[in-house]
Amino acid sequence: MKKLLYLPLVFLALQLQAQQNVVFKIKYLPNHVYAGAITMGFDIKANLSGDTATLKKMAAQGITQPLALSMNMKMEGATKTDAPGTNGNFPIKIGYKFDNLSLELNGNAVPMPTDKLGEGVNIYGHVSADGKISADSIGGKKIADTSDEKVAKLMNAIQKQINFPPHPMKIGETFTQDMPLNIPMAGNNININSKVVYTLVSIADGNANFDVQQSMDMSVPIAGASINLKGTGAGKLVYSIKDSFATDYNTTVDMKITGQVKTLKIDATAQMKMEYKYTVN
Repeated sequence: MKKLLYLPLVFLALQLQAQQNVVFKIKYLPNHVYAGAITMGFDIKANLSGDTATLKKMAAQGITQPLALSMNMKMEGATKTDAPGTNGNFPIKIGYKFDNLSLELNGNAVPMPTDKLGEGVNIYGHVSADGKISADSIGGKKIADTSDEKVAKLMNAIQKQINFPPHPMKIGETFTQDMPLNIPMAGNNININSKVVYTLVSIADGNANFDVQQSMDMSVPIAGASINLKGTGAGKLVYSIKDSFATDYNTTVDMKITGQVKTLKIDATAQMKMEYKYTVN
């Protein structure tokens, strides 16, 4: 009788041990739809110094210091995968569009070119048997060595951004990832160097929960000059074990901004908040 009583306890102990040691990997599965939304908020408080005439002209136009700049963006999209072929590869379609893009300066709305904002972009490609994503075309047009190719590379980098350790992780274990990113924008490139430290804090209800510590170094080319942003922050990551996918991520990063545009020197602080949520079906 005692042996019979021990069996459920042994089974429970084995289940708990299995839950506490999991191999994590971000991968797309065939015949699935990954629907998600990304929101980003950027708040800047800036002081400008330098050319007196330019500063007086700005003040006459009602642009007073310190400058308070606020930008908000929302992007929605869906990634759809189809059935695999004989070689194990399967098609993938990545579609996204901007639902919102707004900019305010000192509480006043700044006009933004949003007439084509909701048209969206579709990237077509395939996923190999080992999980590698390759982009083949954008909007039905074959990718050439153009800005379209840069966009495809960017999307591939975003989709594969978390590289978990190849071994089972235990509660309290950490891993660090360097995440360089190059974003094409208006004929220039925004270079971002980011380091992220992930700590596995719990496994419950089919999800693994991570604490996130992040540092960021960003260079933004403007009018022949460069604006530099450096900062640190923290956030949370939720990974769905059955879906092999990160379904929830949020982070807040506080930054220091320095640089010079033409005759004006910039000294500013900023806070960036980013969140993405995915549902997998």
